[in-house]
Amino acid sequence: MQIEETVNINEAAINATLQANQKPGAIRVRKVLSKAAAMKGLDAEEAAVLMSIENPELLDDLFHTAKRVKEAIYGKRLVLFAPLYVSNLCANECTYCAFRAANKALVRRVLSQQEIANETRALIEQGHKRVLLVAGEAYPREGFQYILDAMDTIYATKSGPGEIRRINVNVAPLTVEEFRQLKTKGIGTYQIFQETYHHDTYYKVHLAGKKRNYDWRITAMDRAMQAGIDDVGIGVLFGLYDWKFETLAMLQHIRHLEQKFGVGPHTISVPRMEPATGSDIASAPPCPVSDLDFKKLVAILRLTV
Repeated sequence: MQIEETVNINEAAINATLQANQKPGAIRVRKVLSKAAAMKGLDAEEAAVLMSIENPELLDDLFHTAKRVKEAIYGKRLVLFAPLYVSNLCANECTYCAFRAANKALVRRVLSQQEIANETRALIEQGHKRVLLVAGEAYPREGFQYILDAMDTIYATKSGPGEIRRINVNVAPLTVEEFRQLKTKGIGTYQIFQETYHHDTYYKVHLAGKKRNYDWRITAMDRAMQAGIDDVGIGVLFGLYDWKFETLAMLQHIRHLEQKFGVGPHTISVPRMEPATGSDIASAPPCPVSDLDFKKLVAILRLTV
């Protein structure tokens, strides 16, 4: 299978869709919600209709429909995982992130394998069975092998009858061969965020390092799936650009994966920008997302994907 050089995010189509659905009537909104309630998914036009809801009664309908769909699919089940940060080394220069290479205010730290075992044991004793292994986008002298060794350490650590049964991994985009190595170590979900799908914004906030390569990052899921990892998670860092644009762009990315591999991401993450040491933009996001809009985008994703 050919590896994609990029994933086409059609910005003109997104903008046209948002423009055409700015003021949908109540009848149109309820028609979209009726389709969503049947759990058949929504297309970009229908998602844009829901994004434009401002009427309080229709907003309540949106949230109640999303709740019903969520409970019909997942019940009241809530799955927890614990993040396990093993390193904050990073070679990138992302203006919103404390890990960025030029941030002298941050004390750099790499956990030893023994320290990783200690942290894992503490999580097991708290009752955790799933962890998300997270590292900055650079590695200590062992290179990528450090991540593979960390996975071995986590799975090998026990405390009484307790153990970690699933390791999800959030590390820098990898080659196909490196993804294959992750698979042999028993990865659960591979997770990486595009941060923003808007090209101009992407280059404004990613100033240096490999992460500045938009295409290398957006095609990471293609390489992971080609390597046999069919459980992936994507996301956007909301606050960098307009949330409506980002949500529709993420839907384009999802459709690309579904069309090419027959399956989309198993998880979608929706972090909002928060203050970060040494970052002015993190304390004053260019496109802040209100609590109400945050609820809307979560509800829309539940109904659309």
